[in-house]
Amino acid sequence: MALLKKTFSVLGSGKATALASLLFKFDGIDMISMDEFDREGIKQHDQVINCLKRRGRQLVLKTPNYFLAESDSPNVDCVILVINADSANTNLSKVLSEAAEYSENIIVLVDKMDEVGWSEEVFRATVKRLGPAAEGISAIPFSSSTGDNTVELSSNSSWHTDPTLLEALEARFSSS
Repeated sequence: MALLKKTFSVLGSGKATALASLLFKFDGIDMISMDEFDREGIKQHDQVINCLKRRGRQLVLKTPNYFLAESDSPNVDCVILVINADSANTNLSKVLSEAAEYSENIIVLVDKMDEVGWSEEVFRATVKRLGPAAEGISAIPFSSSTGDNTVELSSNSSWHTDPTLLEALEARFSSS
């Protein structure tokens, strides 16, 4: 069966690092490109994204049922909104509202959970600051540096029993 094509956008703080992490997890970067990055001394996730874009490469994620193309267009099938767990000085309800201008299907990654010891309390407080508009939106504790909760639930956040990012993407697209 051919994969269905969908579009997504990654928004928020640390989006390049998160996007690169997702590309590695979802077969968006081939071995030849990884070898080239290694030879060129490109080690950081955000440098990978810049390099791929300079080369004119479309950034894609592959899930079991979908071929997801990254787009900067304000009309995408799904938004992956990246917010930092330590973003106490950010108006998260405003950030969520801006993301909703791109798509009604939003998945929130609460990034840098490794920097707050995978604290459930910090995660829940961060999600709460998204406001009432976040009702029904999947929020996932995440670490761009390790990819926790991307494909499999992480033992670092054993308190999180909701879907992984992969499961949330598949569910969002199957219902749209």
